Amino acid sequence: MSLNKKIKIIGLLFYVFLACFFVFYFKPIYILSISIVLVPPSVINFIWLKNSRIKVLLFSLTATLLFAPPIELMARIKDVWDVASVFPRPFGLIPLENMLFAFLNFFWALSFYEYFTDKDLPTKIDKKFRYLVALFVFFSLIIFSLYSYNNNLVGLNYFTLAFISLIIPSVIIFYKNPRLIKKTFLTTIFFAVVFFVYELISLKVGSWFWPGEYLFPTVIWGELFPLDDIIIWYFLSTPALIGGYEFFSDDFK
Repeated sequence: MSLNKKIKIIGLLFYVFLACFFVFYFKPIYILSISIVLVPPSVINFIWLKNSRIKVLLFSLTATLLFAPPIELMARIKDVWDVASVFPRPFGLIPLENMLFAFLNFFWALSFYEYFTDKDLPTKIDKKFRYLVALFVFFSLIIFSLYSYNNNLVGLNYFTLAFISLIIPSVIIFYKNPRLIKKTFLTTIFFAVVFFVYELISLKVGSWFWPGEYLFPTVIWGELFPLDDIIIWYFLSTPALIGGYEFFSDDFK
């Protein structure tokens, strides 16, 4: 990696730390917190791209609109996580703020991956992307239909949710191309740091909290902070995202 890119990574981290300090000190509402900490570096990283903007944006929007809502619904039914929401919630459960958070999670992680690891090559959107859209639509229809019939049928704890949405797809994708795993390391470590710092601050200021039951509960600053979140979200969701993006949208190399 070039010195210029290393400096850019340090700059992105410095901004996140500075923005988190601002959030810690001024305690803005959650939607503003997201906008302050995650929007500027996401947009800057996206602007750095030359060839992959359409792929990254299309994948991120599709995942946010079709995949994130049913996942959020299943998690909220079991109180896997919750946030300090100020907007009306669809179904009385889904925080709209988390849809923005989900989009930025997809959008920035893929922008970072393309720019710093995948070389931002001029490749077209793979034809398999339509199958991903079909899978997301089918998944959403199943979850919301089951919820309408009996909402207890779709509530899942953290591990079960991760097993279905992250672990099974990752095993299938990386089994087909195990060499792709090493390409996920830098992005995974970078966002593990970003999310850990941001979640700690969010926990402290009351934006994020974990009211459910977990395999590895721990307490930080007098509040429950499950290690399940660190293991599953920090170290499984980013590789799963990159694997899905490579398989369905990029060149799978």
